[in-house]
Amino acid sequence: MSTWLKAIRPVRKQPRLWVETIWLVESREPLVVTRTVDLHTGLNIVWAKESASNDAPGLASAGHGVGKTSLCLMLRYVLGDDAPAIATLRSKAAGSIPKGGVAAKVHVDDAVWLVFRPYGLYGHSLAACCEVLDQLLDGTVPNDFDGYIRTLERFSIGRLAVRSMPGTNQPLEWRHLLAWCIREQRTRFDGFYHWREGEGLGFKRSRRDPPLLVGAVLGLVDQELDQLLRSIEAKQKQVEQCKERIPELERAPGFALAHAERQLRLRVRAEEDESVFATTAGESVESRVQAALQAAEQDESLWERDVAQAEDLLAEEQLQLKQLTQARQVAEVQAGRAKALMEVNRDDFERLTKVLERLESLAGRCDHGDVEFSECQYVRQRKSAVHISWFQDARQAKAGAPLLVGRYHTWKVEHERAEKAVLDQEQLIAQKRAELRRLRVRVATSESARAFLKQSWNELQVKHTQRAQGADTAELVEARKQLQELESALDSLRAVEVSRRSRQSTRVDAIKSLTATVSTRLLGAAGHARFLPGHEVRPFEVARGGEAYQVLEVLLGDMVCLLDSAVSDTSNHPGFLVHDCPREADMSGHLYRAFFLAAAEAAEQLGESGTVPFQFIVTTTSAPPEELARAPYVVLELAPDKDEALLFGRQLSTELPGVDVA
Repeated sequence: MSTWLKAIRPVRKQPRLWVETIWLVESREPLVVTRTVDLHTGLNIVWAKESASNDAPGLASAGHGVGKTSLCLMLRYVLGDDAPAIATLRSKAAGSIPKGGVAAKVHVDDAVWLVFRPYGLYGHSLAACCEVLDQLLDGTVPNDFDGYIRTLERFSIGRLAVRSMPGTNQPLEWRHLLAWCIREQRTRFDGFYHWREGEGLGFKRSRRDPPLLVGAVLGLVDQELDQLLRSIEAKQKQVEQCKERIPELERAPGFALAHAERQLRLRVRAEEDESVFATTAGESVESRVQAALQAAEQDESLWERDVAQAEDLLAEEQLQLKQLTQARQVAEVQAGRAKALMEVNRDDFERLTKVLERLESLAGRCDHGDVEFSECQYVRQRKSAVHISWFQDARQAKAGAPLLVGRYHTWKVEHERAEKAVLDQEQLIAQKRAELRRLRVRVATSESARAFLKQSWNELQVKHTQRAQGADTAELVEARKQLQELESALDSLRAVEVSRRSRQSTRVDAIKSLTATVSTRLLGAAGHARFLPGHEVRPFEVARGGEAYQVLEVLLGDMVCLLDSAVSDTSNHPGFLVHDCPREADMSGHLYRAFFLAAAEAAEQLGESGTVPFQFIVTTTSAPPEELARAPYVVLELAPDKDEALLFGRQLSTELPGVDVA
């Protein structure tokens, strides 16, 4: 074989992840194994041969339906994947092998794990760091399947400088990387970043996120660049939001003008065909507004006069209430003094006498006579009335008892009359206050409506002027200024990104050099392929057209990344790769042969002491090159013409044995 990799030396002896053995288990107790597939590092070919009999029907003669894709799904299953396609296969397998499952011996970094996963939906997955399958299945060693899944996450995503997607902060997961490592046949190898068909990987951005993952795995993104990419994503989002907002702001004045005009027409009851501004003939919105403003001012003037009158009347009634209240108090005190004399209660008499003296020491003007209290005849008469004095002895009190009773009843009647007068006056004042309040509310409401109408008219005039002059709103001007600033900041960040990536030229150059080496081996001449870091569709580009070269770009890229994992400490690729029937994806026979030979030669040249720093598993229906159509390259041969040559040793059924279906 050639020595095209002689200048490149590996940095490790074994891949960071590889599968040593797969067991298709018929039953755990007793342990019955349907098939054992022994794998190794380097190139592993699973060959689905066509039928050797010329009498076989068309479907049976081809190497289809024998278990190639099922083997790939079982590999995904033991490596922690639970995708819908795997669930479908499990359901079919459980129908024929209800107690069965798949087991594998998996090397993860320096640890060796044995894993068992059942076909049935209700079985328990098992995993442990041990060497013998029986120990795992009979429970000799503790089950640590959760620890196994955590180990897969740590060894893969845990190594990355970037563990979430810039822009969305979506966490990266082992299943994302596993999708790249095990390509399925249904994608037809039609794009480097197209890993699954119909299942979905949960990426929030199906176009932008896979390139970011690959960049992180290849060591092209460090923490500094990751932070820069996140800043660019955030700034780009701000730019897009600002761009979306500007057209809305440009349309907003027209919408605002139409809305303001419609609302004003409704307010002044103007017809749709009436002009906005006053003309020589006919009504207009402007004339109706002016008429409404004038009418409101006239009404407010009349209501203000009514308010003033009501305030004057209220003041008079409040003064009358004060006088009535004072008269009630005098009558109440006089009645109390008379009662104190009747009951010979000197303390109450003297106390009430002092209260009466305070009431009678009036100051100001008397409203009855419109004179000073000291000159008021009414007050003088009250003061000159018979003064009730304290009796000197009991005989005098007894003699004056009838007179005291009469005086008491007189003042009692006077007090009741004064009390009623006060209550009537208070009710009258409450009515006057309510009337005054209604008048004030009417005036305030009219003033507010008039001010709003005037403001609406002024704003409508301003909007018409701005539209006629084509002037932008202040908000639109500010938004455009903000967009310029954001775009300038984004350009600066992108310039920093270019500079930052240029400092990674050593790493990029290494991948470019390896790409040139591999492509020269595959295509027979240099310069036909190149590595384009950051490209969102074709990071590995072949300078030829046609579907064969489209598939070759995918195979070339995967092989470069696989070999790079073996020769670079910077790469985080696990060194594990599975391709399901790339020949059926329209690749020419010549390229297909070169692809197989290149993989085998790389394993021979990079391997030492029987170990190879990568594991590459390929399924095929086409015969591999003659020199590879044997052990150790071919690890499993499948055929459609007899059950024992099928992967599961039988045709799978979706029904459980012994169960009749009506």
